[in-house]
Amino acid sequence: MSEAEVAAHAFVKPLLVRFKHCDPAGIVFYPRYFEMINDLVEDWCAEGLDLSFGEMHLRNAMGVPTANIECRFSAPSFLGETLQRSLEVSRLGRSSMTLRIRFSGANDETRLQATLVLVWVAKGEGGRPAPIAVPDAQRAAIVRFAAPDSVIEGVS
Repeated sequence: MSEAEVAAHAFVKPLLVRFKHCDPAGIVFYPRYFEMINDLVEDWCAEGLDLSFGEMHLRNAMGVPTANIECRFSAPSFLGETLQRSLEVSRLGRSSMTLRIRFSGANDETRLQATLVLVWVAKGEGGRPAPIAVPDAQRAAIVRFAAPDSVIEGVS
């Protein structure tokens, strides 16, 4: 799916590839992509869901840890390039959501595609995280980023 096709419903944010992201050859070192993905999720929560990680973790004692991640690297990215990062929701359940991430470079060339499953948790008994229902305000916001083929499950 091209950048133009996802723009209507996806959260899109550019990122300049910096020296800190690269190996000595000037190519993005693959573990840095996982940091870039997490940064995108954190920005989406703050800007798209109106719940920053600071507020989520420190004030509300909850979080959205990654339960599963699958990633495909399609082409290298290089120092100095600007990548377009897009995030869309493919599934929203009672306490979890599945996100599709795509990084593209020049000419909309796919560099990376990832699928993440995040689970909403709060401190439970003994301070251990326990799944919770997605908060209503965030559920309403999440739906705005749903892909056309997404599955949105009701709260039950």
